Formats: sequence, C-alpha cells, structure tokens
Amino acid sequence: MRQWWCVAWIAFAGLACAADAEDYKIKVDVTQQGSVFQTQASFYLPLSVCQSYRYLTDYDAATRIPGVVSSATTRLEPRKARVERDLQERILFFPIHMRMVLEMTELPNQGTDFVQVSGEAKFYKGAWRLESEGTGTVFRYRAESEPDSMMPKPVIEYFIKNHLSRSFEAMAKAGAERIKQPC
Repeated sequence: MRQWWCVAWIAFAGLACAADAEDYKIKVDVTQQGSVFQTQASFYLPLSVCQSYRYLTDYDAATRIPGVVSSATTRLEPRKARVERDLQERILFFPIHMRMVLEMTELPNQGTDFVQVSGEAKFYKGAWRLESEGTGTVFRYRAESEPDSMMPKPVIEYFIKNHLSRSFEAMAKAGAERIKQPC
C-alpha cells in the first residue's frame, strides 16, 4: 500500500508530546483546494534568531522527535543540503512507514525552503521563516502537498484534525531545550 503525504509533516514536527501549546503560541491552519493541501503554521520560542536558525538547520536532530526513525544529511553546497528521512507512525489502525528525500535551501538567519525530490507524495514543498519577536523568535511554516496514496480520505482528515497541532508542539518543545546553547 502506498503511503501518504501527511506523514511528511512528521519529518519536521513529530507526534505525541506533553508540551502546552499556549507556551509556544502554536497556530495551525490547513486548507484543501482540490487534491492539494496548504498548511500554514507558526510557533514561538524564546531563542535568538541565530539559535533558531541553528535549530532549524540541525536536520539530523529530528530523530529526537517521535515518528522520525532516521535522518541523514548530505551537504550539496554551502547553503544547500539533501535530507533523507525514514518515518514511522500509526494512524488509527493503519501502520505508516515512509521514506522521503528533501532538498533544503538555507537562507542564513531567515529560514529554509524545501522541496521533496523523492518520496510518497505527488509533491511536497514549502518554507520555514524566522521572525524576531520580543525576546524570542516566531517560526513560520508554510507548505503545499498533494497525496499520492491509497489511504482513505477519512484517515488523512483524522491525521490533520487530531495530530498536526501536536506535531508542531513536539518540535517547539524540542527547540525550547536549546535555550542555553550559545549561538
């Protein structure tokens, strides 16, 4: 059975966490236009932009987030990397195993752009942007994706409605642990 695109979000966010969404000002909005899903999300961390950028580009640290089994980074150019990830999750009664390869373009202290070069979705692309706010940084995520799957539509909707916010909470919680790391 072919896997589906939603799990690709786990590559950045993971599932299951104990964080309080209020602490991180997490916002998630998903809209569907035909077969394409557009996601916009944001969260706040008490990190400098420099610390936030280091966290965002520490691609292999994603293995500390539930759902991400492995992550391997190959540097292509000084500001370009290829990230290969294996993800595992169970959505309802459906076991999901997915491999994806993303090409990351880094914009120092601004964010990253990414595009799936191989994987389970027809396409998956987007960006992270960092915005200084007060004594911290807002992480802004936007993505477009189209599933290439035999997964039932209700399963995809269940994932979006019940797990996506917690995925960003897991990422925010992991990032908050970096507050003591110098830039």
